[in-house]
Amino acid sequence: MNSDLKTDESESAGDSNCVKSLLTSTLLLLVISATIGLTINTLRPGNKIDLSRDYFPSRASSVVPGQRAQQENETSKPEEGDLSSQGNEVSSGNGTSDESIETVPDDGMQRLSFEDVRDHFETGEAEFESSGESIVVFVDARVKDQYEDGHIPGSVWLYHYESESLIDDLKPQLEMAFFVIVYCNGGDCEDSLHLASDLGSLYGLPPENIYVYEGRFNEWKEMQMPITVGTEVR
Repeated sequence: MNSDLKTDESESAGDSNCVKSLLTSTLLLLVISATIGLTINTLRPGNKIDLSRDYFPSRASSVVPGQRAQQENETSKPEEGDLSSQGNEVSSGNGTSDESIETVPDDGMQRLSFEDVRDHFETGEAEFESSGESIVVFVDARVKDQYEDGHIPGSVWLYHYESESLIDDLKPQLEMAFFVIVYCNGGDCEDSLHLASDLGSLYGLPPENIYVYEGRFNEWKEMQMPITVGTEVR
């Protein structure tokens, strides 16, 4: 009986030793494998594993690439009314925004501002008073009634739609001038542009001598400049 108990105890002790030996071997194998892995990872810096990186993010925080692009587009989309993001304003050189930038029409016409016309008028009047002649000639392209109701002093009348029958009498005076300044009423009136074009293309005046007064007669009156009434011949 006693011998049987001793035999069982010996077998139990043997089994326990085997389990311990197996666990020890397994643990030792894991330590060796980890050591080898870390050593290899250290020796290849270009492709080593980043131990601080989460290579398996949770599904709750992951985003499908297509959804990510959609979210980025929605985030970057400008809010309604944000003109600075929509390109509806033009930024000027000093950092301010202007609603629009006025451009000069590309029709080949030389245009004069009020200041330019005023200077030419004063120069021409002074020259006419001193010599009886002037290198500045103003041309009124409006209908005869409007011309007689009031025009820039010294202007010759040359209605655009009757210019063919009127040009011969005026051509010598126009050919003597270095500044032929054409005007009409203003606003939507384009008779001055048409007549200025005809003076160069149809009647042979040098295009470089032909100018259009941009503000026209309406601006001239608003600026309280001199006006002559009736027919005028110089």
